Amino acid sequence: MKILIVDDNKENLYLLESMLKGIGYEVVSAGNGEEALEKLRTESIDIIVSDVLMPVMDGFKLCKEVKGKDELKNIPFVFYTATYKDEIDEKLALKLGADKYILKPTEPEKLINIIQGVVRDVEEGKFEPKKPALAEKKEVLKLYSERLVNKLEKKMLELEREITERKKAEEALKKAHDELEARVGERTKELTQANLRLKELDRLKSKFIASMSHELKTPLNAIIGLTGIILQGISGEITEVQRKELTMVKNSANHLSALISDIIDISKIEADQIELAIGKLDLAELIQEVRDSFKTSVDEKGLKLSLRTAERLIIKSDKRRTKQVIINLVKNAVKFTDKGEISIKVAKKDEIVEISVADTGVGIKKEDMKMLFKQFSSIHVEGRARVEGTGLGLYLSKKIADLLGGEITAESEFGKGSKFIFILPLKYKEAKK
Repeated sequence: MKILIVDDNKENLYLLESMLKGIGYEVVSAGNGEEALEKLRTESIDIIVSDVLMPVMDGFKLCKEVKGKDELKNIPFVFYTATYKDEIDEKLALKLGADKYILKPTEPEKLINIIQGVVRDVEEGKFEPKKPALAEKKEVLKLYSERLVNKLEKKMLELEREITERKKAEEALKKAHDELEARVGERTKELTQANLRLKELDRLKSKFIASMSHELKTPLNAIIGLTGIILQGISGEITEVQRKELTMVKNSANHLSALISDIIDISKIEADQIELAIGKLDLAELIQEVRDSFKTSVDEKGLKLSLRTAERLIIKSDKRRTKQVIINLVKNAVKFTDKGEISIKVAKKDEIVEISVADTGVGIKKEDMKMLFKQFSSIHVEGRARVEGTGLGLYLSKKIADLLGGEITAESEFGKGSKFIFILPLKYKEAKK
């Protein structure tokens, strides 16, 4: 059974098409009456479901055309409209030969029952298509004209109301503007005092964000975990379309989770609430762990990842935060390198250690270097697809480096690659407050 649905609203088309396909019908769609007639010329249609208000050719005219053609007049014609709701509209539709007149919104179950009833009657030979009131042609044309004029009049009234409301809004805006201008002097004095509170407000904001972000992580972790279980097939087999869509959900959730984690860390740092776990750590072993964690992503891009470090290099710092910075630097290198090599080098110099991450990637233009360590900054290379990221990685890394008593510097040549150097003291010393 093939159903033609006609509606100029793409969302309505999609919903109705999904609903009908879901119960086993073949569906053809058109955006207006003219397109529908073209479909009827080329395809064998069993039922027509049409909106009324459409550009080019409306539903009433479409129904008139269909019922006026011998080869089409026996096709059941169902109207489904949200605009023409008066009894006189339904009367016109029936005079034109429509078989059913349904008003939106209608419960999906009810709509399906109506359509299935028509299908059942057609299949059992019980369906008798309504004939247009040809004997009352003048009355039909008069009704048709009246309904169009009625809708135009309503539209004009709506426009008049909108213009009136807009004028009122403009007058209110002008009044507000005049009042605002008069209060500028007074507000300037108040702002001077308000500026003294900004630091405290910013600290409270960061504290609030950190607290709320923790609350968001819990449902996100559930989403990531459950989609992972479904993708592994533990809950049963899934289709390729479902796999693709679930993968998109999981990737989006992971991206949001990473963003929230970064926001939590930044908020803690700015609210002076972050706690460091200072202790001895083997930097060489830690960097080898980082290198191994990127093996899959590096192999997928066909890159070479080299590491040059001493077999053992003990420093005193925060292991988790140090690893977080190095991961961010290597992740950026992999992200912006399409071919060639990424090299990690560790060198001990006097009382400091330098960890450099160099790549043969796209590089950074000189004028863009100033954006590197800013919040939510994203440097786009023309002609290259935008790379997904939070825009917080380098900003957060610099903040952590400062907390650990170190620093991060960068150098780059556009088109040839970049190099980031993470400097840490061999022994962490708490900054004096």
